[in-house]
Amino acid sequence: MGTEYSLVEKPSLEYLQTLGYEFINESRNIEARDELNHVILKDIFIKSLILINDIPEETARSIYLELLALNDNEKWTQIMRGDFSKTIPYFPTKKTILLIDFLNIENNTFTVTNQFRVKAELTGIPDMVCFINGIPVVVIEAKTPVSLKDKTGEAFEQMKKYEKIIPRLFYTNMFNIITNGESILYGSTGSPSAYWGEWKNPWPKKDDDFSSKLEKGLYSLLEPSRLLDILAHFIVFEERDNKVTKKICRYQQLRAVNKITNRFLEDRIPNDRKGLIWHSTGSGKSLTMVFAALKLKSHLTIHSDLLTSPNLLIVTDRVDLDTQIVKTFEACGLPNPKAVKSVNELRDKIHSNTTGLTLLATIFKFEGSRKPVPNSGNWIIFVDESHRTQEKDLGAYLHKTFPEAWFFGFTGTPIKKADKNTYANFSPADEMYLDKYSIEDAVADGATVPIYFTSRKAEWHINAAEIDILFDQW
Repeated sequence: MGTEYSLVEKPSLEYLQTLGYEFINESRNIEARDELNHVILKDIFIKSLILINDIPEETARSIYLELLALNDNEKWTQIMRGDFSKTIPYFPTKKTILLIDFLNIENNTFTVTNQFRVKAELTGIPDMVCFINGIPVVVIEAKTPVSLKDKTGEAFEQMKKYEKIIPRLFYTNMFNIITNGESILYGSTGSPSAYWGEWKNPWPKKDDDFSSKLEKGLYSLLEPSRLLDILAHFIVFEERDNKVTKKICRYQQLRAVNKITNRFLEDRIPNDRKGLIWHSTGSGKSLTMVFAALKLKSHLTIHSDLLTSPNLLIVTDRVDLDTQIVKTFEACGLPNPKAVKSVNELRDKIHSNTTGLTLLATIFKFEGSRKPVPNSGNWIIFVDESHRTQEKDLGAYLHKTFPEAWFFGFTGTPIKKADKNTYANFSPADEMYLDKYSIEDAVADGATVPIYFTSRKAEWHINAAEIDILFDQW
């Protein structure tokens, strides 16, 4: 055992066990699989299927064999979220099969192992792998050096190599981690090193709750309830120009979305049905809205009648912004987002008393709208660039149309303290922002680059005689 094991692997494995992971060593992880070219821990997987779904063992084994042939990461993600059904003996219709119990965390088995040997044409041995119910979801590589500034080191190259030579391990993968025992960086499956990042804020915990950055990073990404939340609501596959890109949330996105969700679930006082989110330009504000919509619509980790079928409305103040957000919602595969094209269409939709809608529209379509929609308390409204159009008539029309709705304002620029109208519209008393990701945060994370400039004296060349003539003429 070298320093890599003693300084990185060993403390990581020990801390993950305090979070609720069961550790199995190298010899046991070999025994847990049919063959070395398989990556699912067969017995744990089958036992979990039987426990969660109350199905015969024979059916569970059949599902195991069926899923072994699946080699698509997006499809695996959908199946792990519950999009899978199977014909069960003596059952009248196809039964939805859950691989993971998002609502009852105790029904799941979280496992971590080290030196996970996977045999292919070339054999790969990642340092650590984390599993949910026997399904490998996170690969961890322990190497030095690892830093936010140097994303070309040995650990990145090793991860890219694993994805190439043992792709089977990454069919079910959520994301990957590299660490030197101090810094931790993570990136989604197949993501270039430029898009890896550090999880800097462990909200709702604080930095002081952890004895090291290693523990903070492992908790933030791998604590079982957080890992389930990320899997359920914070991974999307964005399709543009026939290319699919897998994207995972940053820390400010998970924090803001969960603050929005918590406020909707907890604050039933009319004056508190709102919140203002300032996420600086470059922080992925549109994706934050996508993640929020995904959580509020699917809410896989939450059992609440309040989230049975809420209506969601995303409001912008520019056609290009509306187009951008519509394309993002559609590209990320959110169920049934509807871009509203006209005033009449908008009024038909919102007054139909339908539930479960996801509408996207510009604020200008509310011009002159005064009639309250039925059950407006079932509407959650996201207003993009909320400081620009909400203080005057358009904002008043919107609020008259949805007198009991939930209003969450999003802005990419800080709101001036003197701008009392924006705070009044979107912030409860004694609160400025529900969530804040400042320019300084964005620069520190590398999401926004600083601008450097040098001032210099401008050289002027003046024809004084011509100017005097023109002056006299005037």
